[in-house]
Amino acid sequence: MTSDADNNQPAPDADVLESHPVRTRKRRSRRKTLLVALTVLVVLLAGGAVAGTLYVDSIDELLPESLPVPQVTTIFAADGTTQLAQLGTENRSVIPMDILPEKVRQALIAGEDKDFFEGSATASTLTREYIRLATQASDDSNSVKLREVILARKLEDKYTKLEILGFFLNLVEFGRGAVGVEKAAEAYFGKSARDLTVAEAAVLGGIIKAPYGDQAGPSIYDPQAHPAEAKARWTYVLDSMVDKGWLTAAERDQLQLPQVRDAATVSSAAQWGIKIEPGTPAGKATGNVLNYVFAELAAQGISPDELRTGGYRITTSIDPQAQALLETQSRPDLPGSQLAGRKAAVGQDLQAAGVVLDNATGRVLAYYGGLDGTGTDVAGLNVGGPKGSFGGHPAGATMEVYSLAAALESGASLKSRWRGAAFTTEEGAKIGNSTAAPCADYCSLQESFTAGYNVPFYWVARQIGPGTIVKTAQRAGITRMWTAEGREMLGSGSAQDDTARAPFDRPVGYGAYPVTVLDNAAGVATIANGGRYNAPHFVFKVERKDTVTGEFRIVPGAGERLRPVQAVRRQVADDVTYAMGQTAQAHGFQAAAHGRPIAVQTGSWTATDDAALNSDAWTVGFTRQLTVAVWTGNAAGSVGVVDPVGGGAVTGNGAPYRIWSGFVSAYSEAKGMAPEKLADPAHVGRDDFPGANGVAR
Repeated sequence: MTSDADNNQPAPDADVLESHPVRTRKRRSRRKTLLVALTVLVVLLAGGAVAGTLYVDSIDELLPESLPVPQVTTIFAADGTTQLAQLGTENRSVIPMDILPEKVRQALIAGEDKDFFEGSATASTLTREYIRLATQASDDSNSVKLREVILARKLEDKYTKLEILGFFLNLVEFGRGAVGVEKAAEAYFGKSARDLTVAEAAVLGGIIKAPYGDQAGPSIYDPQAHPAEAKARWTYVLDSMVDKGWLTAAERDQLQLPQVRDAATVSSAAQWGIKIEPGTPAGKATGNVLNYVFAELAAQGISPDELRTGGYRITTSIDPQAQALLETQSRPDLPGSQLAGRKAAVGQDLQAAGVVLDNATGRVLAYYGGLDGTGTDVAGLNVGGPKGSFGGHPAGATMEVYSLAAALESGASLKSRWRGAAFTTEEGAKIGNSTAAPCADYCSLQESFTAGYNVPFYWVARQIGPGTIVKTAQRAGITRMWTAEGREMLGSGSAQDDTARAPFDRPVGYGAYPVTVLDNAAGVATIANGGRYNAPHFVFKVERKDTVTGEFRIVPGAGERLRPVQAVRRQVADDVTYAMGQTAQAHGFQAAAHGRPIAVQTGSWTATDDAALNSDAWTVGFTRQLTVAVWTGNAAGSVGVVDPVGGGAVTGNGAPYRIWSGFVSAYSEAKGMAPEKLADPAHVGRDDFPGANGVAR
């Protein structure tokens, strides 16, 4: 309606109209837009809508940059292509629109709003649909419609159509658990959205209309679930493209409905890879790796919540080939593993755990601590429980690696002589060996180490002090150790005085106290690396997607941090290496290494219910390139367990050694690792070390 004053205005001069044709068209367009918008507003208000200013005040809070858009984080193995897991709250990965081919963008929206790129008085259908998604509107009341109109109009005033298209296509659902076009492209075609064909994009564009069927089932337009309906919808999308001139009829006729991925092979969850079921192929049990990734990145300033929603790409140190080989040997649920056929009973849960480290860097190449990353990790530290933490296993004679190093550091030599016969302490404790020691009370450290005798290393702890051994183990890489009462006492960083008998007493010398498999691997790797300690770590590279280019960029200050420390004198480490090499030869292990020099120590711990059985057994050792630590034992407690091969007690020479040697041989061959000589002995210390208490026969 116009006023009388408007009617009385003189008509514009024709010459003026002709001299400003563009301005005249703009005025007419603005007038038309205003009239249509006012008409819509009046109609909505007449239907009971509240005043538009209610929404104008809060518009900034609903603009795209203010809305949370969580993106998944992907976790990859060291090869950068094998995905281990995905973390997230929504299965979304944002992709910039300008990297998509134009016809792909057109195919994605032709079925929803083919007029999107044209002007609209009340904002486009697609823009209003974005607003509905962003505000999570759930009803069609007039007030909600008014809100959508106002917000959509403001959105189009502020952003280009290409930007709005990006907002929409990165937020809309496509079924199969995919949010946004990038994850949709992966879910249906196993590729990035930038690589979609027009035919594939038309499939996805058709699915937008109804991403899920009844009871959250497959979309009615999913070609695998409903091929006829999907093809009809796909054809409609392509016809719409022809109508707009985006495709010619001839181009449309040449297209074929593309094959989609089998939905059964697609993970619809935003988060996966944390837990697997028994029988899952080897190489997939990396859920516990994620716990270390969380911890390492938290220390670098990336919180777990940010990691789950920040759209990172994390490359770990895990070698997928090493992981698969370690699991093949270790997992009791896999036929052919070294624990296959185990006997299960109440209180008896025979399990294995293994860790593989790169000697030079501390990178964790493989890690197996169980199938469930949310359950107990039998290879590492677990937080919680009645005593605060748990996860260690009595180290047995593998602890003698550090006891021997401590003795050599204190001035003893491998040839120094120590008492080895069983005896009773002044406190009444009986100290003995698992087998009789022919050397009696005149046992060299080398002989005692090779045989895994307890008594000589009890005396070592008594003479140089339990704290001396504990400190050496700490420097080498043992970060956690539990007392006989189950209290972890190293994690606080406090040091035990050299001669102090608490919290760890003299039995520390022969491995009475529990340590984790990861720590034992780290400590032995320090010896293998000439006494230089590298903290074992899982994170190699941290990247985040560039919002402009869609490419992943390195996150400054995050990722692998190598800080090697000379923790044990090189000469001492070389002598311990020599002693471990002698152990390998004495036990006949060298023959199984196919000519590859190895250094090994084994150990076990007697069960509490049957002295003929063990609850824990270990093999730790290395080649020039890598260190492997393997534990097998009762994950349920200290009751004895039986080796499924042979039916006897689990021992260091049994199940853990079979896993160790099977892995080392297969992996070294697969990687083409040349046999390399280990360090020569340095012959440190005195044969007549004053603290040695051996008595000549």
